[in-house]
Amino acid sequence: MRTLHPIRHLRLRPPRHLSLTPHLHKPYSSSSSSSSPPLSPPPVIIESYLDFARKKFSSQRPKHLPTVLTPDKADQLTLALEDANPSFCQSHDEYEDYNLLPQGYHMVYFEPKVSSYTPMLDGTDPYHFPGQPFERRMWTGGSVTFTPEYHSRMLLSDSTEAECIETVNPRATQFKGEDKVFVEISRDYYVTSPPTTPSQPESKIKVLSETRKLVFLRPLPPPPQKPLPQSPSSPEESSSSEPSPSSNGEVVAESMSKLELEDKPASASVPKTTKKIKAPWNPLFSFPLTPSHQLLSLFSVLTNNAHRIHLDTRYARRVEGYKDTLVHGPLTLVLMLEGLTSYLYKSGGGSLEERKKRWVREMNYRNLAPLFRGDKMNVCGALAKTKGENKEGKEEEWVLWIEDQEGGLAVKGNATVVSRR
Repeated sequence: MRTLHPIRHLRLRPPRHLSLTPHLHKPYSSSSSSSSPPLSPPPVIIESYLDFARKKFSSQRPKHLPTVLTPDKADQLTLALEDANPSFCQSHDEYEDYNLLPQGYHMVYFEPKVSSYTPMLDGTDPYHFPGQPFERRMWTGGSVTFTPEYHSRMLLSDSTEAECIETVNPRATQFKGEDKVFVEISRDYYVTSPPTTPSQPESKIKVLSETRKLVFLRPLPPPPQKPLPQSPSSPEESSSSEPSPSSNGEVVAESMSKLELEDKPASASVPKTTKKIKAPWNPLFSFPLTPSHQLLSLFSVLTNNAHRIHLDTRYARRVEGYKDTLVHGPLTLVLMLEGLTSYLYKSGGGSLEERKKRWVREMNYRNLAPLFRGDKMNVCGALAKTKGENKEGKEEEWVLWIEDQEGGLAVKGNATVVSRR
């Protein structure tokens, strides 16, 4: 039985504070007393802000993220998913027999090291940051497209060299109202093909294209401050209210209890109860799992993702206003692809080679609601329609989704499956 080998934890460098860009805001008065209610966030001049953000992204050089497709990371992710639900990973349980990088596993191979940049206060990469005051980052979805060369080139091997080229699309930077800024990341993946003769240069073969979509939100308002206790008006009151040495332990215990109870989202940040959207499809497959702290921590390590909403419960509650740490947006893509490929492999029939011929050509998805550590979720899928034969073989359209513990629709995606000839 394979064991899960430890991986080094993320090391965060001291964050730098990115200064405000006051020229982007309309004038407002900052004079207030400590007893006055907090000021509402200053309005943003949308045209000026977008111009600033697009110029920032246009001036950034593309990120070149080279890697070697060694089996260790894929093995770590496989073991973690099998631990979450043993029915996962049925299509690639033995890498020595099937050494193709499973679809979706590119997520753990092409991420910049945290030591290569100074992270934001929330642990994220400033390369994607559009500018103040929109500090809170959320993953909203994306898409992936696999080329036919993926199956012959993306092989797990110590000699497989690959590279991802990442850019932020300036034209896709958009506002929604005055409280949300959407940012789109483009990624192209290549495998290096060694030259056949000494005089030939090495070539790069495209195997995958990906789009990642983020939204940046304003920081939450601070929780209302409780009034300080009034000082006693006389020495008698002072002496009577002072705890005796014998009661000090009770006072400390009571104070600690209050601190623990107050470790929760501020009232201003708790979202209003909304009606859950139920999935209208009948699933052909459903993989239940409960994301644990170990799974979220391991995925953060494998992807070099230091975003604190996935790692730090206190931060997620007190600063971001969530009830607990969140499941990663890219992990939801991995789970849906894992569920679909596992089902296709199990239900395909025929020989191992025949089952390998069914693969996902493209997929798009949207993250609609957060998923939390410790809450049960279901990864589901259903066949929407069969398109028939084309030059690549039979083509099927699948709808994929993830339900939260209350049965609400949290993630929704569409995938095209083809049967290679």
